[in-house]
Amino acid sequence: MTRNILAARNIERLRAVAATGALLAFDYDGTLAPISNDPSASRMRPETAELLRSLAHAAPVAVITGRSVHDVTLRLERIPMLAVIGNHGAEPSRFAKRASREVAAWMPMLEALVDTLPDAVIEYKGQSVSVHYWHAGDPAAILGAIEALVPTLPHRVHVVRGIGLVNLVPHGAPDKGDAAMTLVKTHALPGVVFVGDELTDEPAFRRVTGDASLGIRVGRWSGTAASFHIDTQGDIEALLTEMLVGRTRPRTRRSRRIATASE
Repeated sequence: MTRNILAARNIERLRAVAATGALLAFDYDGTLAPISNDPSASRMRPETAELLRSLAHAAPVAVITGRSVHDVTLRLERIPMLAVIGNHGAEPSRFAKRASREVAAWMPMLEALVDTLPDAVIEYKGQSVSVHYWHAGDPAAILGAIEALVPTLPHRVHVVRGIGLVNLVPHGAPDKGDAAMTLVKTHALPGVVFVGDELTDEPAFRRVTGDASLGIRVGRWSGTAASFHIDTQGDIEALLTEMLVGRTRPRTRRSRRIATASE
C-alpha cells in the first residue's frame, strides 16, 4: 500500500530528497495536466506552470511522456527543462530510428482497422501510436479488435492500456524507467523522483530505488510499484511547492545524509 507523500510525516522525506539535487521527473497527462477527453486540449493550470517554472530554475527537471517531444514541448510554455523525453522513453534514443521504421510498417493495417471502429481515433507519434476511444460506446470492442490485430502486424508490438486509450510501442523500445535512469547517469545525479499516473509509468516506478529516489503515483492503486502517492491530480501544485521548498531552503543534516548515502 502506498503512503501519501503530502502527509505531515512524509513531507520532510520529499523535501530532503529534493534537496539532494535528484532528478525531478514528471509524466504530463494526468500528472502535470488534468486528463482530458480531448488530448489536443490538454494544458497545465497556470498555477502548475508557474510552480514548475520556478522548480526548473532551481533543480534538474524533466518531463517523460507518451506524447511526442514536439507536442509536449509546445505545452511546456518555454519552461527550462533539463530534458523532454517523448514516446514513452523512445524519443530521443538510439532506438528511435528503428522505432520509426517499425511504426510506419504497422500504420496501413492499423489505420484500416481504426477506420472500421466507431469513435476510435488514431494518433501517430513517430515512435509509437495511440488509439483513443474516449467517446466510444463500446470501448471493449475497440480494445478487442486492436489486440486481435497486434499479432498480425509486422514486427513485435508492446501494448499498454491507458486512460481512454491504448498505446502501441515497438517491442524493445526504451521505457520511461530507461529514460529516467539514462538522465541520472548522463548528468551524474544522485537519484530520481518520478511522478506519474498510469501503467506506462510503472517501469519508472520499478527503477526508482535508493535513499535519494522516490516513486509517486497520482491516485491510489494497490498494484503500483510506487511507494508514495498523491490523492488526485489536483494535488500537483502542493507537491511541486514542497519540492521547491526542499530544493531552495538551506540544506539540513538529514538531506546531507541522504546525499552521502547515494553517492
